[in-house]
Amino acid sequence: MNFKESGFKIIKNNNCPLYQNGDEFTVAGRSITLMGKPTCLTLMRDLTAALLNFQGRQSKNKPVNTDHIFNCSGYQTGCPGTIRLQYQQQINSANSPAALIDSKLSAISDELNNFSIFKTLKDHEVKEIISYFKMQEFKKGKILLRKGDRGDNLFIILNGKVEIIGDYGISITSLGRGEIFGEMSLLTGNPVSTKVKVIEDTKTMCISGNSFRMVLSRFSPLQMYFTRLLARRLAKSNIERSKQISSGMSGNLSEITITELLQALNMTQKTGILKLTSPKGESRISVRDGNIVHAEFKKMSGEDAFFEIVKQKRGNFNFQPGLPPNEMSAEKIGDFMYLIMEAMNRFDEESSSSEDLEEDI
Repeated sequence: MNFKESGFKIIKNNNCPLYQNGDEFTVAGRSITLMGKPTCLTLMRDLTAALLNFQGRQSKNKPVNTDHIFNCSGYQTGCPGTIRLQYQQQINSANSPAALIDSKLSAISDELNNFSIFKTLKDHEVKEIISYFKMQEFKKGKILLRKGDRGDNLFIILNGKVEIIGDYGISITSLGRGEIFGEMSLLTGNPVSTKVKVIEDTKTMCISGNSFRMVLSRFSPLQMYFTRLLARRLAKSNIERSKQISSGMSGNLSEITITELLQALNMTQKTGILKLTSPKGESRISVRDGNIVHAEFKKMSGEDAFFEIVKQKRGNFNFQPGLPPNEMSAEKIGDFMYLIMEAMNRFDEESSSSEDLEEDI
């Protein structure tokens, strides 16, 4: 069986936390494309097993029932829900839905392979990643982001040009084909710090913050890419701040956020103690060569303390180089990028919960 001609559709949902009735999953080439839907590894395994089963039956000239129905095996992993899926064999035609999807993905992935963000990824990985994007076009003069906005999306420019505008209307730089904007707010959790204006008719690919973080957690080459990109952009904008950090610095969280402080410490591979005094109490984060080895907040320590500290928006901070002997030899509490991204995920979840509560009221 040619995998390009296969698809599956959910016909019954029993408390599945990820999918709904009617959701469809298409096989493009030999990779399963979820078309922007969340990824369930159990479902991926079930679909692969079903495809191999159907392929084996066809190779033995046995008929494949296109109405074949089966349940996912989520219950075996402790998942509280299950779904029932129906196998759908597509017509092998250039106009079939699967063929159209595969053709579109292939055309885009071929173009994107030359973009720096995708160069370290395999072709089937690029196809899956871009299924989470939406194509958007903007006319000259359109304001895409404003300073102070909450960053909700990441953009990749396919063609055209945008201008990055700082305080007092000063042009900082312009971005064109293959370049990215909107990532700083998603990675740091801070509001957008500059205005982005379209200066030529522009075509972009756009991905939501939630999808971006999910994709980032799954593909390590993307994590490396954005770690380096973030370091370069922070280095460019915060060079004076980094010089101050090298000899110790103090300030107020109204001037710089905790995540920005930590990114600067990580970028410059500093070793020392970041102490913070906020309305909720005193806390500290210890870093060694830019990695976080200890965190304390009230009676909490480790990851739990770190995630609570990062939430603080008001207060004063002080960084002093040097660590006590026990922390110089301590294991880091987690991968730096993981800690930052998990903190942002928790912040988004709490913000969403607050918004839902306000709507209910």
